[in-house]
Amino acid sequence: MYLATRKLSDIGIFVQPTKGVYAIFTYELDSEFPNSVIRVTMTVHTFSSFLWRAAVLSIALLSSVSGDSLPTCQPKDFHYEYTECDSEGGRWRVSVPKPDTCTGGAPNPPVRGKTYTCDPGRYLDLSNQECKPCSAGTYSMGGGVRFDDWDTLPSGFTAKSENFAFSSSFMPNDNADEDQTNCSRSEWVPHGSYISSLPGDCASQLTYSALLVKDGTLTYEYQYTDSEAIFHFVIKNNECQSYSSHTNQWPDITSEGKFKEVKVHLKKGLNVLTWKTIGVYNMDEAKRHNKPIRIRKIEITGVAYTSQCTNCKAGTYSSDGAAMCTPCQENSYSDKGSSQCKPCDAKTEYSSAGSSKCLKRPPCEKRDYYVIEGHCDENGKTRKEYKWVMPQICRTDLPESIKLPEKGEPKDCPPCNPGMESIDGNCTYCQAGQYSDGAKCKACPASTSPNYGLSYQWWNTLPENMTSDCITFTESDCLEDSRWMVAGDHITTHYGRLEDNYLILMMKVSGFRSQESKGKETEVGTLKFVFETNCIGDCQLLLLSDELTHNSIVKEFTGTKTKQEFVHSIKQSKPITFTWAFQHSTAEEAQKDNTRKYLDDFAKIYSIEVTNTIEGGATSCLKCPKGVQKNGCVPCPSGFYVEETAGNAECKQCPENTVVKNGLSYGADSCKPCGPGLHPKDGDSCVSDCKFTTSRGQEIDFTVLDGFHSVDGSKLFTASGTQYFHGFNFTLCQNKAGKATCYNNASSGDNAKAAPVSAMVCRNTMIPSRGNSAIVSTQPVSLGDYLEKIVSNSTDQLKKQYQEEGFSTEGIERDIHFYYKSDRATPACPKGRTTIISLRCDLKEEGNGEIHLPPKCSDGTCDGCLFHFMWLTEHACPVCQKEDYKRIAGECVKGEQIIHYTSPKNCLVKDEEKKKCTVKFDSFPIAIAVPVVVGVAILLLGLIVYCWCQNKSLEYKYMKLVHDNGPNYDGELPGVDSCALEDGEEEQFDSVGFKESRAPKFFKKLRGKKREDDNPFETSHTEKIPLT
Repeated sequence: MYLATRKLSDIGIFVQPTKGVYAIFTYELDSEFPNSVIRVTMTVHTFSSFLWRAAVLSIALLSSVSGDSLPTCQPKDFHYEYTECDSEGGRWRVSVPKPDTCTGGAPNPPVRGKTYTCDPGRYLDLSNQECKPCSAGTYSMGGGVRFDDWDTLPSGFTAKSENFAFSSSFMPNDNADEDQTNCSRSEWVPHGSYISSLPGDCASQLTYSALLVKDGTLTYEYQYTDSEAIFHFVIKNNECQSYSSHTNQWPDITSEGKFKEVKVHLKKGLNVLTWKTIGVYNMDEAKRHNKPIRIRKIEITGVAYTSQCTNCKAGTYSSDGAAMCTPCQENSYSDKGSSQCKPCDAKTEYSSAGSSKCLKRPPCEKRDYYVIEGHCDENGKTRKEYKWVMPQICRTDLPESIKLPEKGEPKDCPPCNPGMESIDGNCTYCQAGQYSDGAKCKACPASTSPNYGLSYQWWNTLPENMTSDCITFTESDCLEDSRWMVAGDHITTHYGRLEDNYLILMMKVSGFRSQESKGKETEVGTLKFVFETNCIGDCQLLLLSDELTHNSIVKEFTGTKTKQEFVHSIKQSKPITFTWAFQHSTAEEAQKDNTRKYLDDFAKIYSIEVTNTIEGGATSCLKCPKGVQKNGCVPCPSGFYVEETAGNAECKQCPENTVVKNGLSYGADSCKPCGPGLHPKDGDSCVSDCKFTTSRGQEIDFTVLDGFHSVDGSKLFTASGTQYFHGFNFTLCQNKAGKATCYNNASSGDNAKAAPVSAMVCRNTMIPSRGNSAIVSTQPVSLGDYLEKIVSNSTDQLKKQYQEEGFSTEGIERDIHFYYKSDRATPACPKGRTTIISLRCDLKEEGNGEIHLPPKCSDGTCDGCLFHFMWLTEHACPVCQKEDYKRIAGECVKGEQIIHYTSPKNCLVKDEEKKKCTVKFDSFPIAIAVPVVVGVAILLLGLIVYCWCQNKSLEYKYMKLVHDNGPNYDGELPGVDSCALEDGEEEQFDSVGFKESRAPKFFKKLRGKKREDDNPFETSHTEKIPLT
């Protein structure tokens, strides 16, 4: 007896009263596919007659409550499933109906399970629990599953995207609800042969749940080329605990267009597999150059039994007992579940390998053939040759079809490239010590050395150090004529019948003769090439280099480009491989377009030159002022350059405060000045002693701050809890312990010990791990390889930058700015990256102080290329000078005087400087000072008395003069006070003078009074009027 109700559709009860047992089993439904059962659990119990009656009554009640709307289950409605392991470690085979289709019925009794897995090519027949071979047109991996058909999202997978919230402890996002980002561009989307996600402002995850009956493996192939994105893989068990190893969680970066395989161990039981992509861009979406992350194939072994074989997808076939399906060959096709492929009509139809249908052959046109330059014959002649694009799909028998052109007229073979000569019709490099312009090799003169390099200007054959290849996004191989082809004066791209691929041109350089500078990265050579592109769609030409730990993009050219030159500076002397990759358009665009217009797109390279290489040919000879050694000229001493004059060469020292990259630099312009605040060291590098002198002559000592420092950016996380932040490591002057280092401990596979990045400023992407595991550090990048300058200024541009970043501009004129530069160009930062560390005087910040990120750009940068940090510290304050102190003298007490000094602002008082001092007066100076002071006082007193007497004398003279001119003057002088003339004093020495302007009026007045009374002998009785 069996009961299944609508409300309790996940619970079943089986009763067998004759044996006194009952079984309760549950089955779990797939959340994405409600009609699929993914787990069944069963428990068997015994019961007494009382329990039996109670069980029957319960069944009746349940049936009456919720079974009214469903029909009674019939035998055809049941199918077999295995339960989970019971307490004895075994399973039961039980009959279960399709959920929500029926109720009641009589299922077959449970049976103890026998076999749970089968070999590849076989499936488990649950009716008799035996493994049987798959029929033709189907396949089975036995205890495994494979996903390589991505026309739609396969059953069991879920894909979702969530808004990526930039949250920080500095700037909480109060408008998070209002700022809803469109996550559709970041979703995992099937594209036939692969599934891809474009990292952006949303986190996108692809999830699959696998129930393993024994330990198994997961194998998947992926493509991950964007270093500015995070690709995260995690495995969780049925308790939602992650158990994947540390090295498997963070797949390695892959080369452009290449796929990499990862194999991971899986444990028995439930395994939830999740692939997550997250964009970590620090710039506007319009400036990004993000690349999609692709997964091409997923295989899982150790899964539960395969109860039925899988039909082969269209374009493939299989025979009996097949573990996998085989693609159909060219000019054949198959439908889904086919046991063999059907041929197309050889005359009117065609198909590519793995096709599900035949296509009509079109008439031949110009795009169906291409031209190449033939090889030089014994007479030094070549001619153009025309070949059909293979496989040939066009018809030549139609009236509108064109014919394949005949071979061109013979013409002279192009000359050899510089540094080579022709021997028996083949161009070979000149021998050691020789040079050429492409005609005949000549020996270099005495005291000279060949100037080796690689120069390709003529393209009759592909050079030995270059290869052409094709990369597809599927597992199929490229066609032979899909490659870069030589064409005389250029090399050009040519596509075959596949549009969804990259055409690759690789050039290996064995190394460079110059060595890197000890300080700033200097140029050891250059790569220069002339090219053009012509595209109907949005094509791409990429230049890649493996100068770093992985193949990274140096420059990206999009769309049509006129003929132009590009120069790349090489900073490392190790062997390097350069790659040119051309793609018609993005793979997604090519699939949407049903025409063949993208076949008209092309890229041409006219010349490639690499200078200063170890191998290759010499185009000229360099004069050696110090003689010749095995690898070339003996270099000049550090700080000297080579100057050529009148057929000779000599070593000359660079001007003061300039450096030269190496001892074989020619010309005075090779000497480069050190930046402000720096000075030369050993003649080849510019360094700082960690001290700075301001425009006022104040010295600021930063040596205490030299060494390793770190600061963390704001925390970023998604709604699901995935969190990361950027960690910045730097050293201020690099004098104490060398450069800072950023590590990568998240690599997997062969690159488990990836090389760290060493720079004066570097950045890691840090992902906190749960539990006691170490924090994950990935994607190290240099933000400043060398110190460029140290300045203190407040330009308008810098003030604007402060305001945009949210820093206060108060006191900006006293800030000291350390500029660091990384010359490595990226698509987002073609001029490299710059970091500014601004040190601001803050006497309250004792010790090393505190480092702040821009308040408005709390991840250290507002545009992804310019990084800025504000360091508040007392060590950024200049040492106080004497004029900075204000001196206050105290009173003398018992021969001692205390001198007080006020604390100056914006300068640092050294510990040995006293803020007050005591002045003691010695007895010997006092004995001399007292008589001098008394003498000066007596002299001043005498001077005062003398001046008083002189004033009285002047008073007398004036009164006398007034009296003599009075109206009653009788010739007698009145009596005077004793302070008039003394005995022996002569009157003329005390005469009174008048200013000329007043004298005429005064004497005229006196004469007028005399005329009024001309009796001079009449006495007067005037009153004496004192003048004082």
